[in-house]
Amino acid sequence: RARGNHGERLKQWYQRRVRGVEQNVMRHNTWYWLGTICNSEGQNTNIAAFFTASGEDMRQIQQRLNARMHPGHHINNHSHPCMMSHRNNNSWRWQYHHQHGHEGRRIVCEAPLG
Repeated sequence: RARGNHGERLKQWYQRRVRGVEQNVMRHNTWYWLGTICNSEGQNTNIAAFFTASGEDMRQIQQRLNARMHPGHHINNHSHPCMMSHRNNNSWRWQYHHQHGHEGRRIVCEAPLG
């Protein structure tokens, strides 16, 4: 049996896991703070450098998730320490929005690939 493109199948499996978090944890069609905050490099768009609230290694998660910050958005340790995703929105599922952290959003402290 041919193995096919293992990398593509693996990526699709991870994307299904993220959608599973959306459907089972993110129950309202709105913005959610993700359990990822700050970073070790000051102002940054590199998701692999961010910290998770629950201690997962974002370097490993980002290798599989392959998400990015929205153009012009960044995370820093002072004014925009949080990132958000929008449920069931393909434009914001794989690219994240920065936020201050005091906007009154719902929270997901679930690393979909951790």
